[in-house]
Amino acid sequence: MKIELLKADITEIHVDAIVNAANTSLLGGGGVDGAIHRKGGKAILDDCVKIRNKQGGCKVGDAVITTAGNLPAKYVIHTVGPVWNDGKSFEEELLKCCYLSVLELAAENNIKTIAFPNISTGIYKFPKELAAEIAINMISISEHREQFEKIIFVCFDDENFKIYNDIIESDFEYKVKSGLFGLAVGDALGVPVEFYSRSSLKENPVSEMIGYGTHYQPLGTWSDDSSLVFCLAESLCNDFDLSDIARNFVKWYNAELWTPHGKVFDIGIATRNAIHNIAKGHQPELCGGFEEKDNGNGSLMRILPLVFYLKGEEDIEVIYQKVKEVSSITHAHFRSVFACFIYVVYCLEVLNDSMKEDAYKNMQNIISAFLSDKKINPVEIELFDRVLKNNIADYSENEIHSSGYVLHSLEASLWCFLNWNTYEGTVLKAVNLGGDTDTTASITGGLAGIYYGIDNIPQKWISALVRKNDIDDLCDQLSLKLKK
Repeated sequence: MKIELLKADITEIHVDAIVNAANTSLLGGGGVDGAIHRKGGKAILDDCVKIRNKQGGCKVGDAVITTAGNLPAKYVIHTVGPVWNDGKSFEEELLKCCYLSVLELAAENNIKTIAFPNISTGIYKFPKELAAEIAINMISISEHREQFEKIIFVCFDDENFKIYNDIIESDFEYKVKSGLFGLAVGDALGVPVEFYSRSSLKENPVSEMIGYGTHYQPLGTWSDDSSLVFCLAESLCNDFDLSDIARNFVKWYNAELWTPHGKVFDIGIATRNAIHNIAKGHQPELCGGFEEKDNGNGSLMRILPLVFYLKGEEDIEVIYQKVKEVSSITHAHFRSVFACFIYVVYCLEVLNDSMKEDAYKNMQNIISAFLSDKKINPVEIELFDRVLKNNIADYSENEIHSSGYVLHSLEASLWCFLNWNTYEGTVLKAVNLGGDTDTTASITGGLAGIYYGIDNIPQKWISALVRKNDIDDLCDQLSLKLKK
């Protein structure tokens, strides 16, 4: 489900249904109600009269549905909002009922796109900020939200538009911070036990953030995974420029940018080779390895910031092309690109407030439609059947691998995310799978961070992160750039 904000006349919106802020008589009135009846014509009034004769109008908080008459929409859903009386007459509860009633009626009538006005904020004097918060929250928690393709909030005046826009932008900023911190925390949890076997971690599982271990790094140290994520994010704060992204990778390798302690202590072979090619002046998209052996997880581990850049993109071909370009800087083989593509599409669905199981099904459908007209080696596509044709969550732990191979990393991260119900439990499971612990946990952590929110990441883990203030500043810069 996508949420859109418009400053427009609701009677001109092309959707399945527009919502009318009606009165209890259903016979028309002022404001939005009057405009809808005037433009929609007699057909709307005739339907309203039939409903009135049958049930005596519409109570506050309830909703009814009619034809849309001459309007470009198919239906009008009429709901009666409360008059504000200083909050002493259950006004908030009644306004919530308006949204629930509308969404329930829309779901019953197989309506996919809906446009809402600013209910009760006109002559009914409901505080606009509170009304907007209720509207957005009721949409986000609705049990029917997965049935809708698009919800549009239509604001007639500048004040309401700004209020809604500020709330939506604040939510985006929160998700950027949740995703990047979620990734870095997962990474830091995994660094000390990288390459530990699953059996050894079953005997001594990681339950808290620790220091030293494999790379002998202090508590809260993140690896090249987070470093390259931050390099990409910093570049996107300027614009989408492959050459600039690639230069940031070189700067990191030379310890000039986004190292936790001023030096590089871990790097994959394919990424190192690609950075050498960048330094030689090769085109960025031609620097990554194209051979089958070049399918480590080095591009998947750093792709997350691109999700935020692509949040408003509806053309799946554009999404694939951008993912391909960014992946190819270090990993250009189709398998690596396609793994990144699947992860980005899934993250975008989660970013749009889908439940994780529904987001997974949506991702499968989107990828299937994308592949329908493509001539791609079927052997390559079959490698992803466990993710795309089955439900990866249904496999047993023994069937999930956690090596540095890109397909293993994709499967393991999705498996952990779908099977655990808290951020903490999800990333700890990723770490305790063993093997490439930091990368599995960082890929998983970014997704879990977006879904559960930074408030559900243990504060002690965030506080322990190296350069947490710098990460916080980067999140603010990226949010400011991309919300425009």
